[in-house]
Amino acid sequence: MRFEIIAAFVIGALLPVLETARRGIGHWAINFTTMFEDYLGGAVLLIGAWAAYRAKPWGAVFLLFAWASVLGLLNSSFLGQLEETLRGTADEPNNLCVVAVKFVLWIVCVISAVLSFRAATQTRKAS
Repeated sequence: MRFEIIAAFVIGALLPVLETARRGIGHWAINFTTMFEDYLGGAVLLIGAWAAYRAKPWGAVFLLFAWASVLGLLNSSFLGQLEETLRGTADEPNNLCVVAVKFVLWIVCVISAVLSFRAATQTRKAS
């Protein structure tokens, strides 16, 4: 199985779990959008991974869409957290751990998006 598919299964499951562990289930009532984005991103990755794994005709393109979407969400989240850390204004407990985890997630998303793009273009050429 390709890296980007395995990563989509893993990160698709981890996104909602990590966000809930970080903020707590009660955060849904405080900031619905923040929680919903991670749950939706995880669901989109899981659908894309399943479709690509099952070699659905739309699977490669959907997985690319999923990685691009999650990468877009993670860009602002990771870069914002990094900026707060560098400025010394971050007040989150375990901030450096959060930055490190977001960095790893961001790198995996970038690599997976590139690999998904290559797979989607190869699939389109073969059709």
